[in-house]
Amino acid sequence: MPRSRHVPVLLFGAVLTGLLVYWAGLLYRGMWHGETAPEVGSLARYLLGIGLLLAALGAVAHLNYRLAFRRWMLRPSGGWQYGTWLLTLAWVLFELLQLRTDHVPEFIDENLLMTAVLLAVIAAYGYVADALRARRAQVELQQQKTEAELTALKARVNPHFLFNALNTIYNEAQRADNEPVADLIQQLAGIMRFTLQESTQPLTSIEHEFSFLEKYLALQRARLPERATLRVSTRLDWDGQPATIAPLLLIPFIENAYQYGISFTHPSYIDLDVTVENRRLRLHVANSRPPAALLPGHGTGIATARQRLALMYAGRHELRIDQTADSFTVTLTLDL
Repeated sequence: MPRSRHVPVLLFGAVLTGLLVYWAGLLYRGMWHGETAPEVGSLARYLLGIGLLLAALGAVAHLNYRLAFRRWMLRPSGGWQYGTWLLTLAWVLFELLQLRTDHVPEFIDENLLMTAVLLAVIAAYGYVADALRARRAQVELQQQKTEAELTALKARVNPHFLFNALNTIYNEAQRADNEPVADLIQQLAGIMRFTLQESTQPLTSIEHEFSFLEKYLALQRARLPERATLRVSTRLDWDGQPATIAPLLLIPFIENAYQYGISFTHPSYIDLDVTVENRRLRLHVANSRPPAALLPGHGTGIATARQRLALMYAGRHELRIDQTADSFTVTLTLDL
């Protein structure tokens, strides 16, 4: 641990020790009866009981957060399930308190109050823990973004040189009346321009994102040969309503299908359907899994996309990935 981090740790330990000693002194004097000092063992057992009670409360609160809060409260329609769970937990807590007081009627109001306090602490722990988790994830995402930008700056070739080179090749293709090659160069230039410019923005329009995907699909169509054993079906549909999306969010799922779903020696297929209606996006990608697609490293891009969705669209998306020995399917719904 660096020296600069020792100071706050030692300060925390000193304050904690002083506070515990101060409280123990108050309890010790408060238990003084006449000239007889209280039994130290009784005080130790009393303090140990308080510590165990707090530890049990912390454990219940943490389990509630991990098993119930994250399972239901982070989903759009999970509020009712989480509310039902809290009511059940309140019932159990109340019955435990009743058992502790031997079900004496005079303690019912006190047990109800304690149940409400304990339940409030447990519920509040979930919100605080989730806020801290989201904060840590945001900091981690920012660090990863900074590292990626630095890496890109180190490895990136001057974009002006690349665009000038593409323009030169494009002009040569037109001069030779080779329109298919000229069109492909235009598609590649559009992909590079989007990657270098739009990807630096937090959001881009659906129109720009679809234009980028169409250029990518056009290059893939030109790359793939026409074979009876190869079937590729693609559809991009947008209702025209203004909407924005994180740039390059969908391409990992599509690129994954082309990278691992195409085979020139085995029957293979890709089915892609992307629709945006009423600012709700639905992506469905299904592809075959030829034997060559089962190599290690499969799906790295999807893991990154899953993390971006969790950080940028928490509670606003549903991602389902199904895979078998010969197929891979991705279904994504996203509220824009």
